[in-house]
Amino acid sequence: MWLQKTGRNTKRLESTLGAALALLAALAAGGCSAAYVEGNTSSVLLVVETIAGGAPLLSDVRDDQGVVFNCHAEVKVLTRAKNQIGVGPGPAEDVRVTRYSVSYRRSDGRGTQGLDVPYTISGNLAAIILVNESTTFSLDLVRHQAKLEPPLSNISGFQVVTMFADVTISGETISGKAVTASGSAQITFADFVGTPESCEG
Repeated sequence: MWLQKTGRNTKRLESTLGAALALLAALAAGGCSAAYVEGNTSSVLLVVETIAGGAPLLSDVRDDQGVVFNCHAEVKVLTRAKNQIGVGPGPAEDVRVTRYSVSYRRSDGRGTQGLDVPYTISGNLAAIILVNESTTFSLDLVRHQAKLEPPLSNISGFQVVTMFADVTISGETISGKAVTASGSAQITFADFVGTPESCEG
């Protein structure tokens, strides 16, 4: 009788240990998932491929007559299905882009808005990007208002300031899953002489 009880207890212990090990293995495997899988529950990825073709930009804070102009650039955005194997994606995975924002930063770490960098801006978009396709938007990287306010309005003479514009595109799939994409462009501001009014690479 004692041997029979011991055998049953041993089997119960082995079963419990097996379940615990399976749980640990599942948790470990979950921790190996790619970040975009854990942070994005949609079946597609939204990607900013290029901003202004990937080139650094020069932006005049005012022209020779003291007039300011916005700084716009072409932003190429594409979608990619996460699962490229099996049944192809359908219309429910197409992405409707609805909004964008631009924030600014400097490599020296100074980042107070209205003092070190312009204020963050945002705007609306209205377009649908089919899965595994791309489209291009013309966005304001720097608006007129920013060149009338510090720190850009303070630039004069031989002063040159380089910043990074961080662009975020937001939208959702037709099935209602939120998606976002981001990219950055380098912009050098100065009171240039005889340069185009907007950005140039």
